[in-house]
Amino acid sequence: MKRGNKKYYQYGTLLIVCVLVGAVIALLMKNVNAFDTGSKSLQELQNQIIEYQRKNEDLNNRNARLYDYIRELERDEGESYLLVMEEREKFATFAGLRTVKNDGVVITLSPIGDYKIQDALVRQFTNELSALGAQAISINNERKVTTTEVRTSRDNIMINGIAFARSEPFEIKAIIDPSKIDSFVVPYLQSVSESIKKQLGEDLVAITVRHEKGIIIPALSEDRIGYAMDLLQPVD
Repeated sequence: MKRGNKKYYQYGTLLIVCVLVGAVIALLMKNVNAFDTGSKSLQELQNQIIEYQRKNEDLNNRNARLYDYIRELERDEGESYLLVMEEREKFATFAGLRTVKNDGVVITLSPIGDYKIQDALVRQFTNELSALGAQAISINNERKVTTTEVRTSRDNIMINGIAFARSEPFEIKAIIDPSKIDSFVVPYLQSVSESIKKQLGEDLVAITVRHEKGIIIPALSEDRIGYAMDLLQPVD
């Protein structure tokens, strides 16, 4: 029997035993309440009381053994369960399914005049941040994960299936090694910004890069396409 099935079988058995114990106790209480003291001798009543006391003690002993058994199961499974939960949280955080916080950088791309932000510009900065070791990135508070798309759709840029107007500013946040932000990350990203503005033109887009403490990057929303898995069928 597999370990998982065995565990469910054990707990199922315990549940059945507990139900049976409860039923026996109920019947005993019913019998005690149904005593007809007028039709029994004092000796018979004393003997019956002694018998019920014995049965009650036996039930208490069984109940105590059941609790001991449950605690033993919890001890056996407890450490493994905690390790599994700890690993699950690590992977969930890594995958972008948990809100995270730390020092980082904020890049703001603001169109000037009639200019509309290009998806290639957004992707360039997110790629640069990834290359610099960013451990979490968001674009307009949309968590960037492995399935995140950044693409133009007419007057919008689609991010995780959500449309953002290209005529509005785009804010990119990233959590990155705090010890490198001021000494390397910000100066490097500013040099990238200057190079981009020279290519596009100074009067088309304003780019700012700043160090910000305590950046909060939200988890990927559960209604985003990155969460979808209804089409995935496990292979045995």
